[in-house]
Amino acid sequence: MKTKILNMLESQRGKFISGEEIADTFGVSRAAVWKAVSSLRKEGHIINAITNKGYCLDEFSDVLTEQGITSHLSPLTKISRVICLPEVDSTNNYAKKLAMNGTPHGTLIAANHQTAGRGRRGHSFESPPGTGLYMSLVLRPDVEAEEFQMITVADAVAVCLAVEELYPESRGSLGIKWVNDVFMNGRKITGILTEAVTGFESGEIESVVTGIGINVSTRKFSGDVSDVAGAIFTDGAVRFGRDELCARVAENVMTFAGNLNDPAIIQAYRERSILTGREISYMKGDTRHCGHVEGIDDAGGLVILNDEGMNETLRSGEVFMVRTEEKTS
Repeated sequence: MKTKILNMLESQRGKFISGEEIADTFGVSRAAVWKAVSSLRKEGHIINAITNKGYCLDEFSDVLTEQGITSHLSPLTKISRVICLPEVDSTNNYAKKLAMNGTPHGTLIAANHQTAGRGRRGHSFESPPGTGLYMSLVLRPDVEAEEFQMITVADAVAVCLAVEELYPESRGSLGIKWVNDVFMNGRKITGILTEAVTGFESGEIESVVTGIGINVSTRKFSGDVSDVAGAIFTDGAVRFGRDELCARVAENVMTFAGNLNDPAIIQAYRERSILTGREISYMKGDTRHCGHVEGIDDAGGLVILNDEGMNETLRSGEVFMVRTEEKTS
């Protein structure tokens, strides 16, 4: 009953629904509605109540729970298991341990807070409590090593499509910086880290752990990330809950993981690429090079016309956008 009432309030977030309407909808007493609302409040949900108006889920209310995530999964979901943690060092670390112990394909781990969130190449991912979505999925796809990057490509598209579906006003403001960062209005809102779990004896990829960190309503960032980091909702108010976003992103990832060769994935990635047509600098070994981004190839590689006038394709590495004034100075 709590889940049903929460979903009803969520569907009309910011608007009051009378206790009588809620009771009639679910065939329960007004007292049962009050009891359920009281229980939801104890879990942290901000639900306002006014006599003769009813109940209203506050626009700043956003609680991440296993029950909430599960309630937003589709009836035919490919998610096999949901684990929601109040705090963890890293959802990817937790997921890798589960993967090594045989957890099934489609296991989803979400956390309210990471104490040691990680990004690519040893970078940290700032993960404050209550304002971000930190999630990992354990996948057991039948992929070759050369297809591995496509999982990260698919994740970036999965995030964009989920945000655009839940928050239509965001369409046109989301972009992907190769290979694993999602930007919104010029600020980074998402980082993605995909890691292979190999068998000790076989040395072959037995599973893949893909981690996604999304700044939903985070407003303060420390250190170097403050120059580039942003959030979906910069005013702190949320238009959808993190549990619903988690469910949408996870189901998108699962759909894409089952068909990484679907041309629609790479097409959606290309349409949102913020590097195409830009001048960049990039690292190859210990040497910095410059080039012009021609586009994204079918395997998710970054196609560059380098400073020597030759075409090359990057499969990994650090890439930096070059500002016009830097190029001409």
